[in-house]
Amino acid sequence: MQPYDVLNIPSSCSVGNTIFKKHFYDTGDLSTSDKALFTQIEKIVWFYCLKPETINIPPYKDELRDYPEIEFIEISLVHDTKLCRIAEIIMRAIPYPLVLSFRLQDQLQLWTAHQRINFNDSSKNTLEEFVFTTWLKPTDELFPLLDITKMRFTNYFALYSDFLDTISIYNAQSRANVGDISGEEARQLTSQIDELEQKLASLRASLKKESQFNRKMELNIRIKQIEATKNKFLIGGSL
Repeated sequence: MQPYDVLNIPSSCSVGNTIFKKHFYDTGDLSTSDKALFTQIEKIVWFYCLKPETINIPPYKDELRDYPEIEFIEISLVHDTKLCRIAEIIMRAIPYPLVLSFRLQDQLQLWTAHQRINFNDSSKNTLEEFVFTTWLKPTDELFPLLDITKMRFTNYFALYSDFLDTISIYNAQSRANVGDISGEEARQLTSQIDELEQKLASLRASLKKESQFNRKMELNIRIKQIEATKNKFLIGGSL
């Protein structure tokens, strides 16, 4: 069974077409280093297209956003390097909200990001913060939570927001002892944990290089303080 089966996307939305890398070379204005990143891509498949002709959900548009449809695209990889940059290139090149699946052997990562209208170039879009998973097995408990029949069919913005929020909450609950929280609260929590982990990594790197005893003591104390703060997040979800 494909992990997408539990999403309950109607067969009317199925596409199954290959998207050739040349499309992104032609439309993405890629640098030499960007094109080198694409050599790790084995195949790009357009799995689903959710639009009014394939599923009974109305489009959404306001002064900032235009969500006429939602695309599901899977990218099969040989290895994983700078996935954030690859996701950015693909999401900017396709002017619709995307659910990207990176596949590496028997593991998957899901990537999402809300987008806004690019008033300087209507063929592209402005991406907001990425929300993505770690590497998951196809049997991971997240996938049944992404059943679209349990989400809002008000419009494509509402549906995509529910999809993104579900991933955000899953990420937060995987990292900290939290109960029912909103998608926005989950993103704030994971952002705070990420910031603390980055500080810890920087301080530990400095500690390894430090030779003065007094400075080592200061760094160790600071590391212990940040670890204690992080543990409060992990145990209780907030300070």
